[in-house]
Amino acid sequence: MSDRALILLLSFVVTIGSVATNLYIPALPAVREHFDASVAEVQTTFSVALLTFAVGMLFWGPYADRYGRRAALFGGIALMTVGSLACLAAPNLGWLVLGRAVSAFGTAAGLAVSRTIVSDVFPTRMAPMLAQLAIVSVVASASAPVVGGLLTSQFGWRSVFGALIVFGVAIAWLVHRHLPETRPVAHAPPAVREMARVARSLLSKPLYLSCVVQSSAAYSMFVVFISLAPYVMVTALGHSATEYGLYYPLISVGYVAGNWALNRFSGRGQQWLIGFGVALQFVAAVAALAFVAAGLTHPLWIFGPMGVLYFGQGLFMPHLTAIAVSQAPAHATGVGSSTLGFLNQLVSALCVQAMGVFGANSALPMLTFAVGAALFQWLVLRWSPAMQAAERGH
Repeated sequence: MSDRALILLLSFVVTIGSVATNLYIPALPAVREHFDASVAEVQTTFSVALLTFAVGMLFWGPYADRYGRRAALFGGIALMTVGSLACLAAPNLGWLVLGRAVSAFGTAAGLAVSRTIVSDVFPTRMAPMLAQLAIVSVVASASAPVVGGLLTSQFGWRSVFGALIVFGVAIAWLVHRHLPETRPVAHAPPAVREMARVARSLLSKPLYLSCVVQSSAAYSMFVVFISLAPYVMVTALGHSATEYGLYYPLISVGYVAGNWALNRFSGRGQQWLIGFGVALQFVAAVAALAFVAAGLTHPLWIFGPMGVLYFGQGLFMPHLTAIAVSQAPAHATGVGSSTLGFLNQLVSALCVQAMGVFGANSALPMLTFAVGAALFQWLVLRWSPAMQAAERGH
């Protein structure tokens, strides 16, 4: 299989989690109405899924190191299908939370294992290859909110989970037919105790920890925004779930453009790209908050600056991921990827549930959170001598 074909295939594999999330998000207001629940209660279907996704990230990477990349993907897709079936038949909100939790645990395999395969095949070109992977996968998942909004409007929120089952079966067929096993055969599979030791040693490295903290702050901005924006669109701005799906591609376009710029301006150096992206992210978050605070309520005043914010994230997120995973030994790159993903998802889940308390009668809380998280990441980068030392070492 050529490099281009492999990246294209992995782009669809890595979208398992994002498609599952983005299809469901436009249905959140309908789920709230169906079960006559509060925003905070319905947010548990999102935040609990993020928590189990986090645990899945911690599980599937080491599993792939020990039993192979293909076995991990098939196991994850099977659990995603079981969870989606449970959601499809959910008689109450608690059952829906359980189904979402099982499904999210399974979908974590897509992200964890795809990153690991990239590190297997492209160890010296991981950042640009992750950027290429993100370009295709973001474009593929950008249509999910549109499809989710249309399905919810035409057939009800349960139809979203029927679509997920079909998607999972299609991905499983592609993996079965076309994805080779890439786990290095030169190394014996690491034991559980060894994997735990690697994870502890990674968290003791300042460079790895800096990447974890920064990427967690950035990812939290993303999930808080996409989980609350549908409520804001319907409750505060008076628009439909379908319209949310139509504005969401602005975010995807921003991230894709950032990934393209990462490759275009790679000559400026890793540190410059990360620093510029983080600064741009902060400026965009401040602009969105200022527009809303000034009384500008058209969705473009929110989604426009957020598209710029995700352009900044497209510049630095592949580098942060590549730097973090490269700190793990060659026989346990899955552990490095999983530990990073677990902490990203854990922090994001806590932030999503906490922000649900503020409700969605205004866009101000979620945009205030974005400004605070962007400022926090900028300070971490500013105070991270390990990151600067790594760039000087390159």
